[in-house]
Amino acid sequence: MSNYKEQIKHVPHSKGNALEFIHRYLAEHDVRDKRVIDVSAGSGYVANLWHNAGAKVKPFDKHPDILKSDSLICSPIDLDKTLPIESNSADYVLLMETIEHIPNQTFLLQEIARILKPNGLLIITKPNNSSLSGRMANLLVEAERSDMFLSNEAEVIGYDDAHLYNGRVYLCNVQRLRSMAGLAGLRFQKVYPNQLSISSLVWYLFLGLFLHLRSFLTSQKLSGKTTNPQEKKILREQHLLNTNQTVLLHKHLCITFRKE
Repeated sequence: MSNYKEQIKHVPHSKGNALEFIHRYLAEHDVRDKRVIDVSAGSGYVANLWHNAGAKVKPFDKHPDILKSDSLICSPIDLDKTLPIESNSADYVLLMETIEHIPNQTFLLQEIARILKPNGLLIITKPNNSSLSGRMANLLVEAERSDMFLSNEAEVIGYDDAHLYNGRVYLCNVQRLRSMAGLAGLRFQKVYPNQLSISSLVWYLFLGLFLHLRSFLTSQKLSGKTTNPQEKKILREQHLLNTNQTVLLHKHLCITFRKE
């Protein structure tokens, strides 16, 4: 097992697949001197990775005292309000394991679009309730997994009793996330692979052909009702995302959006 896989076992309140994705992303991209805003820095593991890769990182969090770093200072932030960050100032914004806890997601994405530079990238990681396993769980119990219920009003979690936040009450699927980002001026760019879900693979063997056909027919039907080339392009994008095998078969959602 690689050293970083051993390290991430000890990172509190994070998903291993999301952290592995960041390690791979930084290994494949030169981020030296890029300005990076981490709006949900938590303990600072991810912010420190970007800093060590040469980026100019500014971490924020609802509980800034949680961050552990010899080089970075975390500032407080409320993601339900206007972000205290200059417009057109960031090459990257990191929003990891957070959007599912935020009620006004469209407003947050609009704020992130505001602070990104043109062509800047938003990186989001979240539970993948758009996988086939997640879709079947929604059918059975309307939750991201069939062995749990949707987060409820009594589920308040945190690092400890003094650092609390909502459970995943506001978990959204990938299509809704794409649409909200589009409304904010953020264009879907890429979904990144992580860990294959065996249960999703089994469901795909039974339902994959029907899903692809149903999505294709729906996109063709809707496309035939409009003469707007932009709408036709979006419908095509929605179909491709709906049938994206990384979305359908992988356990976590690691996705990027680019500011137009």
